[in-house]
Amino acid sequence: MNTLAKILMGMTLTFITISCLYEKGGPVDPTVTGIVPTTDTTNLPASLDSLPCGKTVTTNAQNQVCFNTVILPLFLANCATSGCHDSKTAAEGYDLITYQKIVKKGIVAGNSKNSKLYNVMIITGEDRMPPAPSSPMSSDKTKLIAQWIDQGAKNIVCETSTTGTTAQTVSYSKHLVPVLDYYCTGCHNSNTKSGGINLTGYANVKQMAIDGALYGSITHQIGYKPMPSTDVKLTDCQIGLFKQWIDLGMPNN
Repeated sequence: MNTLAKILMGMTLTFITISCLYEKGGPVDPTVTGIVPTTDTTNLPASLDSLPCGKTVTTNAQNQVCFNTVILPLFLANCATSGCHDSKTAAEGYDLITYQKIVKKGIVAGNSKNSKLYNVMIITGEDRMPPAPSSPMSSDKTKLIAQWIDQGAKNIVCETSTTGTTAQTVSYSKHLVPVLDYYCTGCHNSNTKSGGINLTGYANVKQMAIDGALYGSITHQIGYKPMPSTDVKLTDCQIGLFKQWIDLGMPNN
């Protein structure tokens, strides 16, 4: 098995030697940290609708934000990374790998403004999560987390959408990049390279595809580390787009 495949199997990961979530006691004070609380949580961010293969399943029939399809992927990609808030490291006592562990502390159900896990996502400075050199989470993603918390931080499980078609010619920039951005690059970027993997930029993604590790991981094949995780899998349609792109010779289109 080649080197990249071994890395994806979960062998020794690069430890990020930075503090990930500062535990300073009590709620974060917006007047001190520069938090600008988000009060408008009525509309879901439009960027989620840009994900390929049909409208993303963001809410259930009661308009409650889906934890399994929307919130968990954000925590896995941006927080539960190697050397930070995965189960092995649990920096500052925060293990953010499952629902039970995410809501254990730092979340005040029904009140995002008093929820430490949310506040550290929207502040600036050294206390921000994910910490530099990682990029901050975009406002559309933090808005989703705020809405989920304000709705009670419930473990809402939604069926994975299989709508959409792969009949059209797949585009790397139009179809693959949005999926990678939502599910992968918060963890596997040029700064942190969790597990030694960088999925930002065409050249890096193509190399992973040539190696076979990209497709093996997103399809949860034996011998590869399941990505985004054992609990989160891309839809069949999204996986089909990656396969079509690979079969077409991985064009930079």
